[in-house]
Amino acid sequence: MKHLIVLLLGLTLSLSSYAQLSTYQFDGQKVMRLALFYGSLTNEWSGKIEDESHSTVVFDWSRTRSTFGWGKYQASHRFKILGDVISSLYTGGILHKTPPGTPYLSSFLGWHNFALSALYTKHAQVSLGLHAGDYLYGIHGLHPDRDSDQNTSGTRYYYGGFGPAWMADVALGKSGFFIHYEGSYAFTVGEEPLAVAPDVKPRILNQMFELRFRKLFFNVEVVYGLNDWGNRIKRQQFGIGVQI
Repeated sequence: MKHLIVLLLGLTLSLSSYAQLSTYQFDGQKVMRLALFYGSLTNEWSGKIEDESHSTVVFDWSRTRSTFGWGKYQASHRFKILGDVISSLYTGGILHKTPPGTPYLSSFLGWHNFALSALYTKHAQVSLGLHAGDYLYGIHGLHPDRDSDQNTSGTRYYYGGFGPAWMADVALGKSGFFIHYEGSYAFTVGEEPLAVAPDVKPRILNQMFELRFRKLFFNVEVVYGLNDWGNRIKRQQFGIGVQI
């Protein structure tokens, strides 16, 4: 976070005579966004028993509200399950047998960040707030019943996630481009890991980097578990979308 603030201050000084955040065309508006991403899921634990991964094209739907000024309200709502189900149908993931060890990281209710601006200049803004969401996290087990004692290499779990969130925005000179970044640190609550499985209840770092230009945006999203031991899932996706 320190590095981010230093970077923003440096950019602010270098862009002091250029475009301002107030020129962003959706300032203060609720915006729906549709995007097409290429995404991948991997298990980053070095001690994993099955070495499986998954990658595919993902449809993505989200809503945002970016407002600039002191104490202004920001919100971000990213919905994953619809796009993930469509992707699974397209690639045959639901219709065909899923190999044991295939990683999962998705959400039924979405990932939501709420924040108020805490540091503001005409060219850059940092906002602090809260994160709430749910996480379908883990791997496909050896047995179709995810609670089975046969799932000795791991299984899938359903967690609620809550914690701090932060956002940052920078206007990039006269180019008409704006950088948006948001992150959250989620403490998970819910199911306890199986005693026979190499799983632990994770803490999750959820980050998104975005370059906005008029109604278009270019997005990179990285979400992963921070557990030192046990199956550690990482979701990455990048692509392009439109704001409506």
